Amino acid sequence: MSSLLSIALMAFLAITSTASPLAANSKPSTTAASVPTYTPLTPAEIKALQTELLLAPSYKDKEKVLFPPNNGGSANNVSFQFVPNNGPAPQDGSVIVGSVDSIPGLIGTNVAAAIGFIGPCGLNVPHLHPRGNEFLTVVSGTLIGAFLLEPDGPFVGDVPQVAMTLSNYTGMLFPQGHTHWQFNPTCEQAVFSAAFDSNDEGRFQVAQTFFSSMPDNVLTASLGNPTFLGPKQLDQLRGIIPSAFVVMVDSCAKACGIKTA
Repeated sequence: MSSLLSIALMAFLAITSTASPLAANSKPSTTAASVPTYTPLTPAEIKALQTELLLAPSYKDKEKVLFPPNNGGSANNVSFQFVPNNGPAPQDGSVIVGSVDSIPGLIGTNVAAAIGFIGPCGLNVPHLHPRGNEFLTVVSGTLIGAFLLEPDGPFVGDVPQVAMTLSNYTGMLFPQGHTHWQFNPTCEQAVFSAAFDSNDEGRFQVAQTFFSSMPDNVLTASLGNPTFLGPKQLDQLRGIIPSAFVVMVDSCAKACGIKTA
């Protein structure tokens, strides 16, 4: 009896599974061809969206601004392409930031992101983010990441520092307001992705900020290369930037056969 029941049950399941209306009529709600692709916003469009979002009193009002009925279900206003597919390859020593200045939909979210490219022996010079924590992840290559700790009591000697070698898909936190830097110790390009808990994290270059009111050649040198230091800038900055950074970049450049003059 039990064997007959088992056979009957299996037959019933086979019939209902093949004849199921759900199985016969189910279709994906969208296809790849029907999904909109990203279109860069113009500066005027970004400004207009920023203004509308800041004036919108509720989240539902913000939704109507970002996703109006006539936009065909597109998420274009909350998307961003860091590197255009048909554009030139990013240069070493460049960071592309996606914040409220480029993605109006980030207003009110406390979210921003960046993609950075650091060439062989390149240094993302000491800087800090006054309005956001940063979590940086290496997605290609190797970086040394470091930041300075808050001194415990009166300043005496060197400020304590913590550091870590970051290989592929390794991340590190750089706390808000802490001076930090990243160095590529290899002969290959390094690429990183960074996330911020602020939609307007900001960036202070330590040298420019400190020397901004002085007629000093440090300011001139920094403004000539405001974000990154590479081997080609090394000779002109000897005696201006801290010697530890000169030694670090110089030794790497020699190992990689990169000329510094």
